[in-house]
Amino acid sequence: MARLKNGSPDLSEDPAPILIPTLIQCEGLWKDRGKRRSWPNNQWSFVRRTIEPLLYARIEPEPEHYDGGLLNPRGVIQAQAIELSSVSFENGPIPVISAYAQFQMTFDRAFADTGEFYEWQEQTDWMDWALCFGFRFEDGGEWDATWEHGGIDFEIVTP
Repeated sequence: MARLKNGSPDLSEDPAPILIPTLIQCEGLWKDRGKRRSWPNNQWSFVRRTIEPLLYARIEPEPEHYDGGLLNPRGVIQAQAIELSSVSFENGPIPVISAYAQFQMTFDRAFADTGEFYEWQEQTDWMDWALCFGFRFEDGGEWDATWEHGGIDFEIVTP
């Protein structure tokens, strides 16, 4: 699992031409409810149904990740599932998000314990720079919500 807390894209460009109407509607709901952190259940369901399909999460491994034991085929590892946990429109029409993403990763060995895995993460810079969360719109454009790579955590869940 990877978690992003308060990720937001760089809005130096105006995203208005590519925004879907329901995303604009979500921003309006956020403004109407007084910018509070909690959403009424019916609105939260609508916001999640609108935003989650726009999200992507992927790991773009570097050579040191493979040298350290990552066995996934060379290339991008796409998230198997993404779950939105919070949203605010404080920065504009593309929201600040917190979300969880689930990835399937394979290694050349089993890690004996969490400490051994953390050691691998430390050797590979915690994969922070390899993780990307963002928004993909109908025009094919992507707006990276991890452009500053802050607020990223990995948690390993073994089968």
